[in-house]
Amino acid sequence: MNVIIDTNIFIEVKNKEPAYEFSKRVLDWIDEGRLKSVVSTVVIAEMCAGYHAAGELKEKDDFLTHLLTSTNCEIVDLSAGVADEAGRIRAVTGLRLPDALILASGLKRGAECLITNDASLKKADKLIKVLTPKEFVEYLEGQKKRS
Repeated sequence: MNVIIDTNIFIEVKNKEPAYEFSKRVLDWIDEGRLKSVVSTVVIAEMCAGYHAAGELKEKDDFLTHLLTSTNCEIVDLSAGVADEAGRIRAVTGLRLPDALILASGLKRGAECLITNDASLKKADKLIKVLTPKEFVEYLEGQKKRS
């Protein structure tokens, strides 16, 4: 399965926020090759902004190295095609432009699900399955039990 990872998934794991174990499990599954992921350069910019603001440059470099060397993570650059798709998504859903860009990046690469903790992204449910990390883990584990 190919999934879009929203910025807040990385932030939740980095900061060990409440219920982070579900986000960590999703990221671990990507590292293990159980999932393929799409990460927009918008997500990278948002994460790097936080690392720079906190003066965590080594952690930023580690984050970037991990993403850029992962064989299970596709980084999607902003292109005219992604921008056009983001404009369409924003027009039909009312999402903020950064969220529309993240979603467009994944849709352009055939992602089947957006994993996020941002409830406002449920507006995109008509375009793609939108699940919290907990919902996604429960969904995937339910699929496994049925097979």
